[in-house]
Amino acid sequence: MDIHTLAASLHDAGAGKPPSHADVLLLQPLSREQLLARARRFIGLLREQDGCPNRDAGSWKQTDAHTVIHLPGGARAVLYHASGALRYVSGLAPAAAPFSRGTEQDTLLRLVQERALKLQLADWAGHGTHAGAELRFEHLFRTLGRGTDRAGKQSDATLFRAIGAYRQFIDGIPVLGAASCAVQVAGEGQLDTLAILTRPGDGEVLERAAVIAPEAGARQILAQLAALLGQRDLPRGAVESSVLQFGYLDLGKRKPQRVLAPAYVAKIVLRHRHVRQAYVLATAATERPYLDIPVYGSAAPVTRGRTDVGR
Repeated sequence: MDIHTLAASLHDAGAGKPPSHADVLLLQPLSREQLLARARRFIGLLREQDGCPNRDAGSWKQTDAHTVIHLPGGARAVLYHASGALRYVSGLAPAAAPFSRGTEQDTLLRLVQERALKLQLADWAGHGTHAGAELRFEHLFRTLGRGTDRAGKQSDATLFRAIGAYRQFIDGIPVLGAASCAVQVAGEGQLDTLAILTRPGDGEVLERAAVIAPEAGARQILAQLAALLGQRDLPRGAVESSVLQFGYLDLGKRKPQRVLAPAYVAKIVLRHRHVRQAYVLATAATERPYLDIPVYGSAAPVTRGRTDVGR
């Protein structure tokens, strides 16, 4: 695989040509009090939409990394301190409240979008971040299950959950990483889980930076991959698929982040005989790196024995 092939996949993915310049956006570091206020706003929003079982404030337990709010009926909400991300999980059992048989995809999409509208997800995506921030629907996922009797006969598949994934865009540039928001509903549109991973910002632009060409980004990504594999060049025919994306990069709900900066992100699948391995690699899309992008897999994982875990 060469640099131009990976760079060309940016256009094949429908992203088009990256802009010549893009803003580097400052994110808002939140104090512990501001984080808790964010969580209270989140719980209040759920109560307004009958997402929470009742008005009980629940049990709040804080650690250095997150705050867990245990709610009645087995429900809980989690606030991640590093990013301000929020997640709600209802008390529904995994196989409870399935959809009626034969529910069409259009119906599932309508139920998800109606719930997203009631939960005011668009306000969370653009709240204080940037004037040009918006939330766009990206994909509909379905969770199905089936049973098997003792004779090995399988039942028909049952649809248990529908998940709508949404992505944040800022001035038309996507925020790459996990879905910015995700709404999971059970039968009749009942809310099962909700995740809001957008980071709060103050709308301030740190700098208007020049964007490097896709070929330059592809060169850096392939160099990372070769270093991880311990080889100077990739074996011929080893690449099964590859996609290059351009956008702002979110490092994940458990990592602090000071800015949103342009990046190239590549998804590369390698196959060698019977072994298949997928990689997600990222590099700065600007000449000056504004964000320290971790490269996972460059060091051996830390292992601990049973006695160490118990201490």
